[in-house]
Amino acid sequence: MKTILCPTDFSLLADSAIHYAVKMATVFDASLILYHCFIPFESAFYPLNSSTQENLDTKTILTNHLTAIMNSIMDKNPNLPITIHVDQGPEGIKIPKFCKKNKIDLIVMGTKGASGLKEKIIGSFTAEVMTKASCPVLAIPEKYKFKIPKKITFASNYNKKDKKVLSQLLELNKLFNATITILHVDKGILAFTADEDFDNYKNTIQNHFKDFEFTFKHSTGENVAKIILEETVADKTDLIVINPLKRKGFWNRIFYSSITKKTAYLIAKPLLSIPVQ
Repeated sequence: MKTILCPTDFSLLADSAIHYAVKMATVFDASLILYHCFIPFESAFYPLNSSTQENLDTKTILTNHLTAIMNSIMDKNPNLPITIHVDQGPEGIKIPKFCKKNKIDLIVMGTKGASGLKEKIIGSFTAEVMTKASCPVLAIPEKYKFKIPKKITFASNYNKKDKKVLSQLLELNKLFNATITILHVDKGILAFTADEDFDNYKNTIQNHFKDFEFTFKHSTGENVAKIILEETVADKTDLIVINPLKRKGFWNRIFYSSITKKTAYLIAKPLLSIPVQ
């Protein structure tokens, strides 16, 4: 891992992600980019030069904000390679483009846990970046303190791309040296072939990755998201890993669907999305 990008909107939630990203960059000897994106001002009622000047002024103000944060970080971490970047345009489009152009290895973002019946497990903006970014995205819960993960759970839907996801995860795990559990949950109506499917999947994965010993867990139930997240809490998992599929796919229904307040505590775990082509 060489370069970490940490987008910020200057909120307390973003500050938590910055603190995590700084610790991660320091421990793993990576460089850090603090990033902010704003929508440029345009109006048919103002001359073009006025709009241009206002956008330049806005960019200057935002650059000064990022510079102040960078200087504060450098005071405590003088050896950390850190830069800033201010972009213009829709964040959900600009961040993935910036990452691809600059070969970013990891995006670290803040995410707020659910607090009511209509809340999401992760915020819609973080979810959008996860589904569009070409590099892994790490969503950090509010006030979560940095720790090197020692237990990782990969939530699998028996996708044909799992081998590619696991290959990237194993490469990343060279930094962590963590145990990895592969967890699959079958909905009750599909449970009649569950054991056979699970055994076939387990054998396929373990035969492909002969140099690493995974732990496999299998469960059944109607509320797949709740079971996955409760299993990771019971197992004291430090990091949940998913493969972000298209917005209408399985993980969109699981991780971006509404949940009850009862399960809000479950997002206390960092969530890592690993995209594969």
